[in-house]
Amino acid sequence: MTLHKPTWRVVSVLNYISANNGVTLAECSSALGIPVGTLYPILQTLLELEYVSMDYETRRYCPGLSLFLAGSAYIAGDNSYSSVKSILSKTAERCGGETMHFARLEGGNVLYLIKIESTCSVRTYSAVGNVIPAYGTALGKALLSELSSDDLRALYPDGLKPITANTITSFEVLEAQLAEVRSTGFAYECEESNYDVRCIARPLRKDNRIVAAISVSLPVFRYTDEKRKKIENELLKAGAQMEALLPYILGNS
Repeated sequence: MTLHKPTWRVVSVLNYISANNGVTLAECSSALGIPVGTLYPILQTLLELEYVSMDYETRRYCPGLSLFLAGSAYIAGDNSYSSVKSILSKTAERCGGETMHFARLEGGNVLYLIKIESTCSVRTYSAVGNVIPAYGTALGKALLSELSSDDLRALYPDGLKPITANTITSFEVLEAQLAEVRSTGFAYECEESNYDVRCIARPLRKDNRIVAAISVSLPVFRYTDEKRKKIENELLKAGAQMEALLPYILGNS
């Protein structure tokens, strides 16, 4: 079978960038044997379509949001995620059948990777593949909790825009909450991204670095101090189990 060379180049570029933790134009050209003049417009097109992203300080290309979304159907059925889904499902059940999420940071947004739907008749809305500003969610606060003040401001150069009337719009207030996350290990949201919804989240670490987070979301009317303590306890146990799986789930991320 004769491969279509232009298509082969695009696929090779995507495979190489996906397998490496950030690559420069020169590195990609050298590794794939594609001349820089040929490779550059390919990368610019993939960048424009968000199949790759770029760290403009280091000039390194990384996998983009569209690449994830294109593979989300595969991820949903991929056996490599079965253990994570099992942990989340059992945890959700022990939390009274509430909604659970597994997510990571994509720029300044939370990217939902896995969702366990609530078994309750009244439930919260979200969807795998959705992105939402991280500062307005418990998941996002967990993911942002180790960033410095300068890093936060660089991530949101236009400030913190309200999602609801309860969204934090002050960097000082956000930084105080992130300090609490570092102290307690838990992040909280009260109607900041969706009205009538509360959420508790816990960051997950790989190589002593926060790379993902898990959360339990529930309607405000089902939130009590007793339930909060129960959810926190279950998130502690689930987090410990999931951190052991992160090297297999997230690879070099």
